[in-house]
Amino acid sequence: MKRVVFDTNTLISGLLWDGNESIVIEKAEIKAIKLFISHQMLEELAGVLKRKKFTKKLEGKEYTIEKAIAKIALISTLIEPNININEIKEDLVDNRVLECAISCKADFIVSGDKHLLNLKEYEGIKIIKAAEFISHLSN
Repeated sequence: MKRVVFDTNTLISGLLWDGNESIVIEKAEIKAIKLFISHQMLEELAGVLKRKKFTKKLEGKEYTIEKAIAKIALISTLIEPNININEIKEDLVDNRVLECAISCKADFIVSGDKHLLNLKEYEGIKIIKAAEFISHLSN
């Protein structure tokens, strides 16, 4: 089973809109993949979901921030990364994704973030968009 970390924008897109990101979240729900997340990443997700543009979308889906966080926590394995990474200087929060991926020995990071995607790979972990990840699962 593939070990995977989703970045915050993948999680938000998957929770709030239909598309490739919602498909990869569904893969975690049905246990087709093993999703990992850290406490820091959950906190960031909660903070981003509090932005006005997302709270309106949550209301339209009859979600609360708490329910969205609970859903992600429920379908994920929560870990405490055992490493500090400072690879991405432009957006330090992206380093938390790398820390989680290294700590759980992930096969993939699924991201829509240009800083992460520009790496393409980190310590043997492929960093790809949701659409590409779906095609990997199909093969």
